[in-house]
Amino acid sequence: MAIAKAWAPKFPVGSTVTLNTGGGPVMSVKHEPGKEGASYYCQWFAGKKLDQGEFKEEQLIAAEPKAPLPAPETEKK
Repeated sequence: MAIAKAWAPKFPVGSTVTLNTGGGPVMSVKHEPGKEGASYYCQWFAGKKLDQGEFKEEQLIAAEPKAPLPAPETEKK
């Protein structure tokens, strides 16, 4: 008898994701599903408005990481 592999969510809370269809906002995972097949709850800003929605894991991909901000220059004396 084969032992079933335990399911774990692909995107933990705080991950940035986007829709796998391309386009759309970069979203933050607010709540991950507790079981396989359940939905992720994500939030994003549409202008100044905070929006949210629920998505299946198959609909999401990891968002491209943003380039880090350059370190502030220090003044040499």
